[in-house]
Amino acid sequence: MDSYYGSDLAWVHHSGYSQHVENTAQGIVGLLRESGLSKGAHVLDVGCGSGLLARKLLDAGFVVTGIDASSAMIDLARSYAPGADFKVVKLPTLGRDAALRQTDAVVSTGHVLNYLDTREDVALALREFARALRPGGVVAIDLMTEQYRQKRDVHAVHAKVTDDWAIVTRFSYPGPYRFDRALTVFRRAGDHWRRSDEHHRNVTFDPEDALRILRDNGIDARERPAFGDETLPEGLIVLAGIRRGYV
Repeated sequence: MDSYYGSDLAWVHHSGYSQHVENTAQGIVGLLRESGLSKGAHVLDVGCGSGLLARKLLDAGFVVTGIDASSAMIDLARSYAPGADFKVVKLPTLGRDAALRQTDAVVSTGHVLNYLDTREDVALALREFARALRPGGVVAIDLMTEQYRQKRDVHAVHAKVTDDWAIVTRFSYPGPYRFDRALTVFRRAGDHWRRSDEHHRNVTFDPEDALRILRDNGIDARERPAFGDETLPEGLIVLAGIRRGYV
C-alpha cells in the first residue's frame, strides 16, 4: 500500500475523479446531522485523499482530521482544504503512535478499507474505527463486496485523456476476494510526458462480517444502499452506525 497514489496518480485522481465525492458528500453530511452531530463536532476522514470530502465537511461546520497512507495525497489535501488537520497514517495502526484518537465520527468514501493488504487488516481497521468513537459517535463508510467484483468485466479497459494527463486502467481477478487494477499514468512535464505505473490490490469484504465486527465492538450498525440519495455502483455498500456505549 505504500506505493499507492504517487504524486502523478494523486494529481490525476484529484483533478479528474472528484465525482464520487461530489455524489456522496451531501449524503454523508446529512447522515451525520441526522445522527445528532452538530457544527463543531470532530470528524475523522479516513483515506481522505486530496481533501475533497474534508473540504465539504469543513464547509458544513465540522472540525476535520484527515488521514491517508499516501504522502502525495496528504500534500494535496493540505493545500486544498487548509482548515483541516492532515496526517500520513497507514491502517491498521496496531498500537503505533499514529493510533486513532477519540472522535465524534469516522467517515470514509472510495472503499478505502479494501485497499488494505488482507481481509484480516480490514477487520482490525473496523475494530479501530469502533473504538475511536465517543459514545453517540457515528461511523459511515463504504465497502467493496464480492458482488462488486463479480459485476465487473475483467476484460474492460478504462482510459481517460486530457490535455495535461492521461490514464489507462486494466483489471484482473488474481484470486479469491481480490480485485486488482494496473494503472498507467502519463502526465505532461513541460515539453515532455512522464510515465508512472502502479498496481493496486483490493480485497473484497463481506458486509455481514463487517457488521458483526462493528456490533461486537459497541456499534449499532446497519447496511445501507448509499450514504444519502446517491446511487452507488452495484456491490459497493455503506455501513453506518452509532456507538451506544463502550464495550
